[in-house]
Amino acid sequence: MAADFGDQWMIVLHPSSFSLILSIVFLLGWSCGILVGRKNESALNFSNSTPSLGANQKDCHDGSKTTTNEKFDGPTMVLRGSLRLMSSKWGSSSGKSEKDGRACDRAVVEYLSPEKMNQLLFAKVKNNGSNVSDTFRLDEYAASDDSLQKRSTSQIRDETTNNMRPESFIDLLSLIQKYSVNTSHPYFFNQLFGSLDPIALAAEIVALSVNTSVYTYETAPVFTLLEREVMNQIGKLVFMDDDRDGDCNRFEGEGLMIPGGSLANLTAMHAARHRWKVMNGFNNYSADRGNSKVDFDVLDSEEEKKFEDSFCVTENTVQQLKKLPPRLVAFVSSEAHYSFSKSARVLGMNDEDLIVIPTHPDGRMDVNMLEKNIAMLEDEQDGYGDSNQSIETKRVPFFVACTAGSTVRGSFDEIAEIVKVCRDYESRGLKSGCQYDRSIWVHVDGAWGGSAIFSSRPEVRSDTHMDEIKLADSFTFNPHKMLGAPQQTTAFIVRHRNALRNANAAGAKYLFDPRKNGAEYDLGDLSYTCGRRTDAVKLWAMWKYYGRLGLGARVDQKVDELQLFVDELNRRQSFCLACKPWPFNVNFFYFPPRIRDKLMERGLIPFHDNNRIGNEENWVHRFIEVPEDVAQELAEVSVTLKLRLHEAGEMIIPYQPLTNQKADCFRLVLAGKKNFSVVDINHILDTMEKYGADSSF
Repeated sequence: MAADFGDQWMIVLHPSSFSLILSIVFLLGWSCGILVGRKNESALNFSNSTPSLGANQKDCHDGSKTTTNEKFDGPTMVLRGSLRLMSSKWGSSSGKSEKDGRACDRAVVEYLSPEKMNQLLFAKVKNNGSNVSDTFRLDEYAASDDSLQKRSTSQIRDETTNNMRPESFIDLLSLIQKYSVNTSHPYFFNQLFGSLDPIALAAEIVALSVNTSVYTYETAPVFTLLEREVMNQIGKLVFMDDDRDGDCNRFEGEGLMIPGGSLANLTAMHAARHRWKVMNGFNNYSADRGNSKVDFDVLDSEEEKKFEDSFCVTENTVQQLKKLPPRLVAFVSSEAHYSFSKSARVLGMNDEDLIVIPTHPDGRMDVNMLEKNIAMLEDEQDGYGDSNQSIETKRVPFFVACTAGSTVRGSFDEIAEIVKVCRDYESRGLKSGCQYDRSIWVHVDGAWGGSAIFSSRPEVRSDTHMDEIKLADSFTFNPHKMLGAPQQTTAFIVRHRNALRNANAAGAKYLFDPRKNGAEYDLGDLSYTCGRRTDAVKLWAMWKYYGRLGLGARVDQKVDELQLFVDELNRRQSFCLACKPWPFNVNFFYFPPRIRDKLMERGLIPFHDNNRIGNEENWVHRFIEVPEDVAQELAEVSVTLKLRLHEAGEMIIPYQPLTNQKADCFRLVLAGKKNFSVVDINHILDTMEKYGADSSF
């Protein structure tokens, strides 16, 4: 069941990027063959088993020749073959369309139903084992005694060690590639990730070849320093003024690469809770270090004196440690990511202690409602200290999450206004008494929209509130989404000194020992996890290669390209915006003829023109709230049209629920290193009209 690699869609690259990928693959292939592979007389000759490599020799990247009559063991041959499969996905010309030079004539996916996919790839192993090399099933077959007698001892030993021949296994690997969704295809829009950046991929390949874990300098010296450099630069970019640079003004907070935005949000809530408990004497953070003293490094230097004046570690503090803390309450908006509800459960919070704040019609958190909800909890605390009231019954705010680019709508919360509400609450507590029990950690979840930190356009930075992040306590963003780094690449940064170390450090003696070389640079004890991937190298590579301005230009380009999409969508009667677009998300409806006619009869088809995004006076005429009796029909249209496009391999685009709309709408985002032109815009809208115009709609 060998697969034809030639039918695979190939990513179109600039020649320099193509050369870079081939160089990396060549170097890894050389290291696999020379450094890893055991030269073994009994091993198969890879050049003979894979004719496409050439009978006796192949061309090297530098034009020289290297012989392929060297013999390698089976696993090394498989590894070398897998590198060829990877390089087959990258090319400078294959896959282009004659009409526009874009790779739009290849399918996004060779769709098979789950039943057909199982039938094709997971066929049951036959009793005689004749198809063991053609199926993904892990079942093995028992060879008969007669067949074993006919084989030599060496053959039996080889078959026991290796279940199948290397070239057959490479064919199976090629099937994984063939039937997977091509997320780098120009018409893959389904998730908030997409086209891979070749520079980040090259760095990832090199990192994989090293196979290390970034918890100690001893084990990963280069990756440790790279991560520290990346975090220092992010910290300076978002938390420090532009005129403060140089080593004398290094960022004093902490940061880590985290495996995904959800765990970054959990880390923020965990660090916030720990900091609140330490500041209020409810947590002896250094219990395992033989020291019960509160470590003031948990605070910023400007906060330390205030803390010492308002909270004394006395006999009363010791008694406080014996009590349970009050119920801590977190606030998120209705547009916030669902990971916050999961994080609250992991932290053992009651469901009612994660308060969801409503949003404005455009998706921004309603700051007035946040202020009212905090005030309600403040009223509950009026009896704090009353001997008849138990502190365990009190509810105290400790965390607020701002969203910088919501998943569906793409909305950005007003960070400065939210921070002001929280700091006003803290200030009222200082005036009311000596107890320092008011501290709200403000976290900015920029998993999707946070890459706008690289933008240099004032209007983009203003719309996304990027310059307000410096007022918050922590920030996260995912370069694997908007910027195109390989999955997963998530940066998490905190402005407080030692906040992560104090919350997570366990001081495992077998791993973290100050007597080891470079121990002061170890990152592992800042993290909840032990083993840590080399994720920082991907962000470092893009930042180093393109520069801050280059990454910012990529972000700004997406804003411009989506504006072109909105302009064309507004010219077509078959489409309508579902809400006001934000810089990186456009939500829209497709109206088949039947529904369009019904809406026109009611005078509900919105005004269409090509006014620019941001012309506020026209937005009321540019989209509608779909009537309830039409919403169900329209929802079915969205589902059916998506399925048709998916199964045809034309496009994968999501339908999404949207607050203030009763019908699901389509969402367009430009994730990854995706080039998007007017040709693509017309192709998307024309294709949707083509597949949605028949009478069944």
